Amino acid sequence: MDEEEIEIVLDDVVEDEAQIPDVQDTVSELKRQLNAEREARVAAERRAHSANTEKDDTEIQLVSSAIDSVVRDTEILKSNYQIAMQTQDFAKAADIQQLMGEKSAQLQQLRNGLDAMTSKPKAPEPQYVPADPVEAFASRLSSTSADWVRRNPQFVTDQRLNRKMIRAHEDAVDDGIAVDTPAYFAAIEAKLGVSKTSDTGDQYAAKVTQRRDAAPAAAPVSRGTSNGSKNAIRLSAAEREAAADMGMEEKDYAKHKIALIKEGKLK
Repeated sequence: MDEEEIEIVLDDVVEDEAQIPDVQDTVSELKRQLNAEREARVAAERRAHSANTEKDDTEIQLVSSAIDSVVRDTEILKSNYQIAMQTQDFAKAADIQQLMGEKSAQLQQLRNGLDAMTSKPKAPEPQYVPADPVEAFASRLSSTSADWVRRNPQFVTDQRLNRKMIRAHEDAVDDGIAVDTPAYFAAIEAKLGVSKTSDTGDQYAAKVTQRRDAAPAAAPVSRGTSNGSKNAIRLSAAEREAAADMGMEEKDYAKHKIALIKEGKLK
């Protein structure tokens, strides 16, 4: 998608609570895609790392085999040299002695190369570390539990609340409640004092009110209405705030949002 074709329509009105879930759906999907892209990149780096490691091991084996071959050849030359001297074939002995010198130099070169290869520090295997601690935690859960965690991120970022959530999970399991069922989440929320809608929406609305203009606008931008561009996209104050929190520029957030709409993942 050509970034020049994107027209960002800024809406300075702070959303009410009914609009916030749509923003959070967009943010959640964007985070999922960004983490998926990071995972794919790290997976590719790991494959390249593995291929390089295998290549290094193969080269070490080849050099080791070459050293063994030169050692065997040298031993044969020594035997032939002794025979040539015993038979007083001094011309042949001279030729063999020259070959032995060449083999000695070759052997030293191979051993130096092997020492350099085996002493070279190996590059560490690439590790995937999600930038968002909530996404890092959610990535280890089922999709249902991950969605609940994303709606209640305070139970990941706050260590005290995180321990309470884990204890609530263990209590529900001990009571024989199947994980990821409505009864399970009802028990968890009752234990933690979380309402059905969670307090995340209120927190998000307050955050938007405090920092509506946290990120600078990216051109081309218009306010309130579109100029008819086929890629015009409206970014609310909450979405601009979300983009700033994710470390994204508004034009990148808008580009991803347009893609999600075209994929049918957002309306």
